[in-house]
Amino acid sequence: MLVLLCGLGVNSLFATDWFVRCDGDDSARGTGRRTAWRTIERVNRAHLQPGDRVLFQASQTFTGNLRLAADDAGTRSAPVIIGSSGHGRATIFAGTGTGVAVENAGGITIENLVVVGGGITNNTGYGIFCDNTLTNATMLDHLSLRNVEVRDFGKHGIQISGAPAGFRHVRISGCVMRDNLLGGMEVAGRLPWDKPGCAHADVQVTQCRAFDNPGDPNYHKSHSGSGIVLYQVDGGVIDRCVAWNNGALNGSGSGGPVGLWTCASRGVTIQHCESFGNRTTGADGGGFDIDGGCEDCVLQYNYSHDNDGPGLMVYTYPYESRPNRGNMVRFNISENDSRKNRTYAGLWVRNDGDGMTGVEVYNNTVLVGPWTDQAASVHGDGVEACFRNNIFLAQGGVVPLRVEKPHSKLRFENNLYWRDGSPVPVEWGQKAYTGLEEWRKETCQELLGGNPLGWFENPRLTLHAPGMRSGQFVGVSNLQAFRPLPGSPAKNKGLNLRSRFGIGITLDDFVGRRLPATGPWPLGACAR
Repeated sequence: MLVLLCGLGVNSLFATDWFVRCDGDDSARGTGRRTAWRTIERVNRAHLQPGDRVLFQASQTFTGNLRLAADDAGTRSAPVIIGSSGHGRATIFAGTGTGVAVENAGGITIENLVVVGGGITNNTGYGIFCDNTLTNATMLDHLSLRNVEVRDFGKHGIQISGAPAGFRHVRISGCVMRDNLLGGMEVAGRLPWDKPGCAHADVQVTQCRAFDNPGDPNYHKSHSGSGIVLYQVDGGVIDRCVAWNNGALNGSGSGGPVGLWTCASRGVTIQHCESFGNRTTGADGGGFDIDGGCEDCVLQYNYSHDNDGPGLMVYTYPYESRPNRGNMVRFNISENDSRKNRTYAGLWVRNDGDGMTGVEVYNNTVLVGPWTDQAASVHGDGVEACFRNNIFLAQGGVVPLRVEKPHSKLRFENNLYWRDGSPVPVEWGQKAYTGLEEWRKETCQELLGGNPLGWFENPRLTLHAPGMRSGQFVGVSNLQAFRPLPGSPAKNKGLNLRSRFGIGITLDDFVGRRLPATGPWPLGACAR
């Protein structure tokens, strides 16, 4: 027995459950349902210990602004938990302020709550705001948000911040961020723009939804109205999340919102997500983005559709904090994106900073219509990138591929290009090529070891089910379109990037089919 008790740890042995009920009494002990506290302010006066739980009665609303400080911190093994008791979730109504504020405290779990502000025109706070202002540059350990809905705030629904350091081991799952003015969720450091380090580490955002976060028309300092952003994060994932109808009121002229994206980060993967119907009043407004200062970040297995801006975007800006290098865009689908700005595209790659190196773009399927000028757009100046096994489809006279300022460090190998109803053009600098052989001969593109590659050919892919309306949620696992039909050139004519280049070890395609170690891969995102 002694060994067992020692294994539990001292903190967990003395943990307490604190109850809060609308019929409670702030002068009571608070340790049982019959002796529950009544208000959020009474919780604020408590000194919480590792392993403590504060449980608000489910299906009841509590007005106030919950605050946790450094002396309320838990540990990773014995976190302080803020949640609900009974069936359902309790609601915290924050009025004009921040719903839940966590300052300089790690070891915190917030779960099974609804946090509501007084409306985007009345509220000036955040839904949940977690900040590290300690000057010792040490990340606070363990922050978990689970099954929380946050809405009607004037700033972000969820904001996790820090300078010079933020949080480590962050887990955000099953959360909903909607109708928040500045944006849905932002995990972002406050490091100087030219500092190459990261504020946060090991951040996982899973099965979350961000929608109807419009952006602030009066906020001009930077972009607003994004769904979910990871900024200054070292090692992270956004997995099986959905973002839609964000960004319609973004007021910044220099940058715009994106549904799901990362910036100034290292080793962040965005996968199995859907981003659609996102808006902008100016720049961006796209589905997915690996933005400035990113290193070894990945977009994979995502579905972008019907966004104002680019579906799949790789971009870097002039003041990036570190070189853009080693980023990948693979096995994604972009459909009907770039609906507002004709200079954008379904796939959009551009450098406005110090350049990009080692960019790999392969096995994506991109389809656009007549509302834009090109399916794929690459601004080649300062970009070192390889594009392989992609399908670029254009409708209504649109160009499948446009490359500005091409050069020898841009490589196109074994891609398929198609435009309905007229010859297939590729615009390469100042010249348009409607013949694949001529393009190969004059530019050395679509050649590998002297052997010709690539197709100007109809890929013959499946279409959406009858009655499916554009601009609505589909679900990545439910998507049946863009699969090769029998006899399609997309089926077994892709380069095996694993055996030939060592890229994509143990990869699946968009629909989860394991790609062969040897033998041909598909063209585009789907093998079957």
